[in-house]
Amino acid sequence: MNNDIVILSSSTDFTKKYCNLLKKKNLDYPIFEATGDKALEIGMQCIAQGTKVIITRGKNLNILRKNTNAALIDVRYTYEDVHFSLKKAKQYSNKIAYFGFDLAYEAALKFKNISGEDFLLVKPDSVENIDKMVKKLSNQGIDIFIGGITVARAAKKYGVKNIMIQVDNASLEIALNDAISVLNFELERRKSYETIKQILNSTGEGIIGIDQYCEITYINNRAKKLLTDENNNLLIDQILNLSKLKDTVKHGSAAYNELLEIGNNSLILSSRPIKIDDNIFGAVATIQKSDYIQTAEKEIRKKLNAKGHIAKKTFNDIIGKSQILSVAIKKAKKFAKSDSTILITGKSGTGKEIFAQSIHNYSERRNEPFVAINCAALPKSILESELFGYVKGAFTGARPEGKAGIFELAHNGTVFLDELGEMSEDIQIKLLRVIQEKEIIRIGDDKVIPIDVRIISATNKNLLQRIEENKFREDLYYRLCVLELELPTLEERKEDIPLLVKHFILKNAPDIKITSEAYKLLQRISYQGNIRHLNNIIERLIALCDNNIIDEYLVSEVLKLKPNNSEKIFLHPHSEEKNDNTSEIIKIENQLIKDSLKKHNGNKTKVAKELGMSYTTLWRRLKKI
Repeated sequence: MNNDIVILSSSTDFTKKYCNLLKKKNLDYPIFEATGDKALEIGMQCIAQGTKVIITRGKNLNILRKNTNAALIDVRYTYEDVHFSLKKAKQYSNKIAYFGFDLAYEAALKFKNISGEDFLLVKPDSVENIDKMVKKLSNQGIDIFIGGITVARAAKKYGVKNIMIQVDNASLEIALNDAISVLNFELERRKSYETIKQILNSTGEGIIGIDQYCEITYINNRAKKLLTDENNNLLIDQILNLSKLKDTVKHGSAAYNELLEIGNNSLILSSRPIKIDDNIFGAVATIQKSDYIQTAEKEIRKKLNAKGHIAKKTFNDIIGKSQILSVAIKKAKKFAKSDSTILITGKSGTGKEIFAQSIHNYSERRNEPFVAINCAALPKSILESELFGYVKGAFTGARPEGKAGIFELAHNGTVFLDELGEMSEDIQIKLLRVIQEKEIIRIGDDKVIPIDVRIISATNKNLLQRIEENKFREDLYYRLCVLELELPTLEERKEDIPLLVKHFILKNAPDIKITSEAYKLLQRISYQGNIRHLNNIIERLIALCDNNIIDEYLVSEVLKLKPNNSEKIFLHPHSEEKNDNTSEIIKIENQLIKDSLKKHNGNKTKVAKELGMSYTTLWRRLKKI
């Protein structure tokens, strides 16, 4: 039997008609006949067993309302109820007493005044006195009594006729439909409540609901855990007594990121008002461990690393064994152990960013972000937003959600500022403040964001000269140049060229071979663009070589050089110098080739073998001849 709805009847007529109605609707709700204290007892038992709605009327309704918080549906007393009760009673006698409590009495009184019917209307002062009143009235000549169960029992006891107060079928059906609607509404409410409860208990934050009197209306499991001390005491009062929280409840002023110590926990609290129109009905407070927030922030930054904010190079990626390079690497490794700013200087193409990444990966910040930006590659307005970020609507064309700057993205890691000397003066001022205060403010915002970054900057400009020219701030220079690392040019480490050439060939085309004479010739060149320049030349040689061999003749042809010239050859990174190839040595070599061809009847394979050159080189020389 379904006891979500219970019918508490006060008369047999009520019971009989409800049984028929339930049968007709194919419903199975229990019906109990009782009045007074017995009705209250049954009602309380049903509620304890899960009953959601009780259908009843009259005195029973008032008793339950005073003693329970259950949903109660009233089967109202109507004009028809009184009319049909009297009609049935008059079949036996006109000496009628109508007993009614509260609503039953009021309905009968209204009927009597309107209809002019002649009957005795009685309002007992209690259920217990009904027996005495029935006895007294029967002795006074009343033949028939109209009322509920208690009246019927007393009438039977004293041998007089009784009629149960009639109930209209329409009223019963309306009450039943109302009860079902209330039940469905309650079910939906409970479903919504349980859904919200599960959502609030699934979050990592502690959540506390507070009413306008600063009383707790809800607290989730996480909040209970955070506020419970080692003695299993819930320290909720320390939250409720916070002035910031009281201000939220009283004035509607939100509070964010308030640090507080409760028990052994360091917590971060935020509170927001619950407002409808301009009325404040309470607040919602959220709490979380401060170290949890730091861990979450770290995880977010790890995900940002996965999107590209990482240093890929290490000191093992720096090619060369020269003394001057070894000294620079040794110095850089020492700098990596410090947290001071580093200024890397050197000509273009000497590997400043590789050194910056290597320093980061050798430092204690190796597992944190490495964010690089070229200060010369962006216009001033864009560079500022990239460095410091911006909020929603900060300027035309800004992202709707705003954007974090590189200092935010690099929190706990390293920022690499390349080509620093090209930075405008107003951005220099803001950068100086970031270094001094260790905090940034996004464009269009007034919120200060603390940051912890290590700054490595690089330039191929003479910053001291730019300071004299009033193009660079002296105070910023000394902030950025606590540690200075000067990188050697390729000219200063010529002995590293064979290693670099070999590295570039293996990286781009591992099947290609290079002759020792080609190595020697490449070492004679002075590379104005340094390592980047050398890499470009090797890629060009790889593209043009035949039979997977790079020899000195190919180098000479590609770069327009004299292969046997013992003097140093200076090569501009963008346009190689043209040299005269009509020397006596070239003429002699050409004659030797002609003579060998004649000797071997034009067999180029034998000629190449005799002259000690590759078939490709011979073919190329013949083409020139």
